[in-house]
Amino acid sequence: MRIVITMLLLLTCNLVNASSTYWSGIRLINDGVYSDNLGEYGFLGVVRNDGGKSAEIISSFYAHGENGKIYIKHADFSKEQIEPTFNWWALALYGDIASETTFNPDSLNRIEDFYGDDSGRYTGGTLVENPDDFYMAFKVSEVLLDENYDYYEGQTWYGWVHVSIDENLEMSLLGDGINLYGGAVTVGEGASPEPASGLLLLVGGALLALRRRKNLL
Repeated sequence: MRIVITMLLLLTCNLVNASSTYWSGIRLINDGVYSDNLGEYGFLGVVRNDGGKSAEIISSFYAHGENGKIYIKHADFSKEQIEPTFNWWALALYGDIASETTFNPDSLNRIEDFYGDDSGRYTGGTLVENPDDFYMAFKVSEVLLDENYDYYEGQTWYGWVHVSIDENLEMSLLGDGINLYGGAVTVGEGASPEPASGLLLLVGGALLALRRRKNLL
């Protein structure tokens, strides 16, 4: 199964690399709402510059309701051995700036992370003040491998999504954007997404399913 997924991923990357500066846009997957008032979501996307550097957004989120409030957590796959990614997320307001300065030292409201084997993903998290209409900013970086076979960050991009979560914990994507050239971006503004290949959605969904299966083992 992993071989098939890897082949599909390589094919997807080849399709993306056929273009120049490219932003696939964000694709949202509502991955289920569970009886313990827990929702699971996936975000997928690809960005590439005309120099051939690229990065992938493969992010999972959990949201849960507690005392009439909604809290959200983000799965950090940067330490995974299966398709590691460098994705970071923060809650933001329209007009906020997402940049190296705001993600480090976290002047934005960084969303709490968990790792794949952390059962704490079902509790706690970052409070979403207005679930009906809110923004999240993201930082996504190219994943590179050094001579010691350790992963490290390459080219970095900044972007945002505009989303809502309803009373049934279903998430809707209202908009997204990115600075295609890797600099700061104003939340609510940025590049319009290009049509994304359906294969990207298929591969991303398969990777998320594989990670979820690994977490349950």
